[in-house]
Order: sequence, then structure tokens, then C-alpha cells
Amino acid sequence: MKRHNLQPKLIGGLAIAISSLFWLNNPLKAQGFYPFPASFFNPVANFYQSEDNPDVIGMLAMNDSFEIVTFLLKNTPALTELKQDKVTFLAPTDKAFQALDSDVRAKLLQPENLSKLLKYHTIAQTIQERDIKRGHVNTSLGNSVTITGFPVGTKYGVKLNDAVAQSPLPASNGVVVPIDRVLIPPSF
Repeated sequence: MKRHNLQPKLIGGLAIAISSLFWLNNPLKAQGFYPFPASFFNPVANFYQSEDNPDVIGMLAMNDSFEIVTFLLKNTPALTELKQDKVTFLAPTDKAFQALDSDVRAKLLQPENLSKLLKYHTIAQTIQERDIKRGHVNTSLGNSVTITGFPVGTKYGVKLNDAVAQSPLPASNGVVVPIDRVLIPPSF
């Protein structure tokens, strides 16, 4: 009779041991709700990189993937937030702008809509750990952008609303975060 009682305990103990090995050896699962560090949004300069990085607008102008957003920023003089210190700009690539619907492109011809869109991509601070834990960050427009992590192999990727973020580019006054979609403000 004791043999029958021992078998379920042995199976239960084995299941616990296997599941704990899975959780201990899988850093993605072990990190819980806080999957990626705030340092993703606050990269330090590479050892070989000059300390004289251009500002956010200069960083965008240097990169061939941001010709459209650079052009739009030059034609929006009211956007002074990008000249502040510790600013984060969520920069849609040219492919992201090309993928926009024609009705959204038509709305961008109106200066007030263009200003709204660019302010929705601007965060007047660096993204901090508290923003990541909260799951959103406030933009210069006054609305917030959702921050989520998702598994990519053994690491995490970062999404801002529905846009996937790429490795940030450090600038002298903040950081440029390349994204693969244009973020559309809620009231657009």
C-alpha cells in the first residue's frame, strides 16, 4: 500500500524539479513583468565613438533611413522640444512613412496635424525604469505611448504601441529610437 502513495509523490516532485529547471534556465520567463532594462532607451556611447555626437536632429540628418522625418522636422519650426536636453525621439523610418495610408498622408499636409504627429513621437525626457514598469510614457503631445516587451530568441524586443523599436542611437542631447511604424496620435 505504501508503494501506491510513493508513486504520486515521486511524480509530483519530478514535475516540480523539471519546471524549476525550466524557469531557472530561461531568463525571459524568470524576469516576469519587467522584461527589459531602462538602459535600452539610454545607451552609452561606444568606446570608439566621439563625445561630440550630434544632437537629435543632427543624428536623424546623418542617417539615410530618416530622410522623410528629417524633412518634416525642418518644415515644423514650432517643434522646439527636440532642442531640449535629455529628449527621446521615436523616429519612424522612411519605410514606415511609405507604408502610411493615403488619407493619413493627406492629413500630414496640414501644419497642425504634422505638428501633432511629430509631438506624439517626442518625449521631453529620457525613458526611465519607472516608465517601463508603468508600461507607458507621456509624449510632448500630452498623450502616452505604450511600452511593452516581447521575446526575441533569448532576449527581449521592445514595442512602442504597435511599432517595434530598434537599437537606440545616442545623441548629444538625448536619444533617437528607430521604429518600424509611424505612431498615430489617438485624436488624429
